[in-house]
Amino acid sequence: MQRYTKTEYRLILCCFLIYTAAYMSRTNLSPSLGAIAASFSLNGVSAGLLPTLFSVPYAVFQIVIGAFADKISPRRFLFIGIQGSALVNLCFSFAPSFEWLLVLWFLNGIFQSMIWTPIVRLFSTHLRESVRDHAMFFMSFTLIVGYLSAWALSGFLTSMFSWRVAFFFSGLLSLLIGDFSIFGMRGLGAPASEQTMKSAVPPPSDRMPLSTLFLHTNLLFLLSACVCNGYVRDSIMNWAAKLIMDTQGLDLNSTVGIILIIPAVNFIGIRLGQIMYYKFSRNVYKTTLVLFAASLVFCGVLSATFHLGPVLCIVFLAFISAMAYGLNPLLTSLIPLKFIDTNRVALIAGFMDAMIYAGSALSGTFAGYLFDQSGWIGVFVSWIVFCAVGCAVTCIASFLKPTGRSSS
Repeated sequence: MQRYTKTEYRLILCCFLIYTAAYMSRTNLSPSLGAIAASFSLNGVSAGLLPTLFSVPYAVFQIVIGAFADKISPRRFLFIGIQGSALVNLCFSFAPSFEWLLVLWFLNGIFQSMIWTPIVRLFSTHLRESVRDHAMFFMSFTLIVGYLSAWALSGFLTSMFSWRVAFFFSGLLSLLIGDFSIFGMRGLGAPASEQTMKSAVPPPSDRMPLSTLFLHTNLLFLLSACVCNGYVRDSIMNWAAKLIMDTQGLDLNSTVGIILIIPAVNFIGIRLGQIMYYKFSRNVYKTTLVLFAASLVFCGVLSATFHLGPVLCIVFLAFISAMAYGLNPLLTSLIPLKFIDTNRVALIAGFMDAMIYAGSALSGTFAGYLFDQSGWIGVFVSWIVFCAVGCAVTCIASFLKPTGRSSS
């Protein structure tokens, strides 16, 4: 961390805590999804409505917030987003019916959409170009810390007490962490020093027209890759506990302990993506393609071996998830920063994250439908198809200009 100035360090630390709290107040659904389904006697499609109704508004409002975060103070969005999400979790624990759960989780998607794109915007304006890549990879570890915290806390409280108790404590903890972090960001102001100002890359005063952005760059292909990654990533995150219980005959207590391996292995995936990115001379497209290809192979192996026991099932679920999380910082952080000269960084980050959650929305109802119709093998086949498409569109994007203004 010595590479950062004090202002940069404080900004990164506060954003890290905020996004960790954000993940804690949305990924806590996965360990509790089976208990919620049992509580309201839901089938796979109905239970899948919860992650879907989170993902749809999250995806849509990411784009809206991204557009505004390029013009309005990003910190305002961070404050509203983390406060609102924490309060939704508190209310979730007292919801009297499944319909209320759907409404509240829909609102959680809106509040959560106010968090990531403002962070990308703050990083683009307050961090020197020489440290942005490192800072973005560092931020990716919020996914690991957030998932481990949420799955451990929510899984333990659900198994020991109830899913209502789990959501209450998740909301309370997120509220405290979020408030502390927002307070810590006060007085950051502009970049910390004259040296920082000189080495930063200021965005141009004009913004690239949206027609040019979508029709004359590789953005559409990259957005397609995001959908593919989001579907595979969040199919595992949303359904891992139920998948393991169904296919391996384990109870919730045993499953919660086992599935904590998955977010732990995700750390390796992010580190692998970071190592490959620098090994490939910061070629984000080549790194993305290799990770998609590895995920495709692991999905194929999982579909052929999951019935052989819990060890192989968990190992290959973890490998697939690790590849998806290795892709995450490349797609949502490093690629948007390549568009910095368009002065649309927050908007593009919003679109990229939105498309990941468009895929995530499919991972709820569509994966639930496949499970109802053909069991888990149908879900595995869908992962293979989405990974193959991800490979194809990334390959195409690598041959096109990234911004329409420069080939670098």
